[in-house]
Amino acid sequence: MNRSPIQRGRWVVTVGAIVIVASTLMQWWRLGGGPGELPANAGNAFAPTGGWADGAGLLLFLAAVATLLLIALPYAAEAPIAIDRPISYVLLLGVAFVAYCLRVVEMLQDGLLLYTGQTPPIQPLRGPGFWVAAAGLLIFSRGVFELWEARRRF
Repeated sequence: MNRSPIQRGRWVVTVGAIVIVASTLMQWWRLGGGPGELPANAGNAFAPTGGWADGAGLLLFLAAVATLLLIALPYAAEAPIAIDRPISYVLLLGVAFVAYCLRVVEMLQDGLLLYTGQTPPIQPLRGPGFWVAAAGLLIFSRGVFELWEARRRF
């Protein structure tokens, strides 16, 4: 088994991208549903809130899927692929990070993250996907860092 730093970086990026894909399907926020509250209203990364950044969750998902496709590409080809470079992973990480930040700003504007007097802030059990996506971005960025450093060594 090849234990090169490049392969290790690819595995870490893969785990981060899978975590991000899974997080977009999980619940990102929930309002109500408790004792004495209105019925629960919840949404995942794709749930429109009527804001200007409704497509940010989809963009986060697509960046993670594109990363998985980029990782699989060299295994499907017999020759090296020109796009399979660390800068490609940096760009995909940038897209995913910007999409996550846009979603965070939109959720802040909608009063889903901070206590507004009516809605409680998102707690890990009310929005696990939101927190799992942050963890996935951290894992993803660690893998991209390892790929970048491996490129500098060789």
